[in-house]
Amino acid sequence: MAGAAGGADAVPPAVRRQLGVSVQTLRCWEYGSVTLGALEDQEEGALSASHPENPHAGDGSAPAEDGGPISVVSAFFGDPEDPVYRRDITAEVQALLVEGVAAQGPGRPIEVPAVTRLWGDPARFRVKQLEVTYEHRWLSGGERRALEALERRVSEKAQVAPDLEELLARLGVALQGAAGRRPSGSSTPGGAATASASGMDASTTSGAAAPLGATSPRWRLLGFQSNDPRSDLRTGRLALEALVYFAEQYPQIASRLVREAQSNGIDYPFAVASINVTQLLAKYFGLVGDGCGAGGSASSCVAPRRVVRNLARLLAAYEGFETDPFGELQAAVMEHLHARWHAKKEADPLVTVMNFAPTLEETLASVHVFCLRAPLLSTTEFRRLLLLPVGSAGGGRGVGAWLHSDAKGRLGSTLRRQVSSGSVGRTPSDEDTGQTYERLRSSAHSAVTTVSQTAGVFGTYLQGILGDAAAAAVAATAVTTPVAPPSPDAAGRRESVAH
Repeated sequence: MAGAAGGADAVPPAVRRQLGVSVQTLRCWEYGSVTLGALEDQEEGALSASHPENPHAGDGSAPAEDGGPISVVSAFFGDPEDPVYRRDITAEVQALLVEGVAAQGPGRPIEVPAVTRLWGDPARFRVKQLEVTYEHRWLSGGERRALEALERRVSEKAQVAPDLEELLARLGVALQGAAGRRPSGSSTPGGAATASASGMDASTTSGAAAPLGATSPRWRLLGFQSNDPRSDLRTGRLALEALVYFAEQYPQIASRLVREAQSNGIDYPFAVASINVTQLLAKYFGLVGDGCGAGGSASSCVAPRRVVRNLARLLAAYEGFETDPFGELQAAVMEHLHARWHAKKEADPLVTVMNFAPTLEETLASVHVFCLRAPLLSTTEFRRLLLLPVGSAGGGRGVGAWLHSDAKGRLGSTLRRQVSSGSVGRTPSDEDTGQTYERLRSSAHSAVTTVSQTAGVFGTYLQGILGDAAAAAVAATAVTTPVAPPSPDAAGRRESVAH
């Protein structure tokens, strides 16, 4: 509705870090209105359109154990600059919200008008503003607890974890064969060319599967930067746990990747790459840092709410089982990263590990597109990441084309519906025309929005005054002008017209 002074404001990181809860602040001038739940409604609509197989899609809210999905944090009406001339209407707006939910049902946007008829006039002859801050709980209690448990694994430092040595021992046992011998003619991650230069003993170079010690040059063969793997574990324990999970659940695959990563043909530090992938995924799901990305790079991507919810549902569903949804995702991403880097090295043998960071960016872009399209109803879907293209059509473009062309799987159902409805299959010229139209429409909308924001305070205020004046005039006319009963002839004419 006209009169909104702006959309949702940025929320301080301390507030935004509460998992499963989004906080929005909306404002409008007098005679305008704000709509609670509008952003959530738009996102759930997108989820319903792109994931029709998801039984939870489009419900508009997540069941909360503590009183409902939306609640008002604070609200006032009056002078936006002077607190003396404003009124706290938090309780009244919450009551209006409860009435609206009761009348329209849960998950529907609720409009809150900025009118003195409802909130009184605490600032006579002043321009008044309505401000409402509300929170939306979009995860159920079980989903939120599962996501918080994963967040704790991210934040707890691996170097001080009580089971650090146990986890390292398990990793060494699972990958001791891969750490036994480097491929011939390859160099160590640190640049040493021979076993004697790197300090390895004869049993190591002969391929004997001796247990890895607390410190050993063989840790470097697994992709750590030094003989002591603890020096690389400056992140949360989740990075080490994910690496151990990959090595134990997929030992042959993990060992092959480690051996190939040691060769000159690929040559990248496997363990360090795995740690970085875990941190990027944790940031993508909002589990580390402020969870927001303002840049254009893939590492600044942030998972939309529905993707985070899908992960939380998987975490809650597999709680207590041996299968770890995050571990499955991280293992699939590592395999995809390995294949992508291998393809890049084959295309350009002069590429070095100094160019590895862009490959990480491209990999996360692929993960982002995949998570947007996949319903993620089971951890087995993560293995589909291995089928994504890894060639020169980097990032999300090649991935998106591949996902749309997959008509046999669950993801293909959306495309089939689009084809049957005629929404795809246009000629290139029609598509170009449509894209040009959308760009023009977007530019025009931006221009109108800019003008509206500048003139909104005057336009809505004048519109409201004129509306009030018109309503008052109609009311006065109704009081002063008696309504005469219809004459018999007039009633007869109406009956004949009706017949």
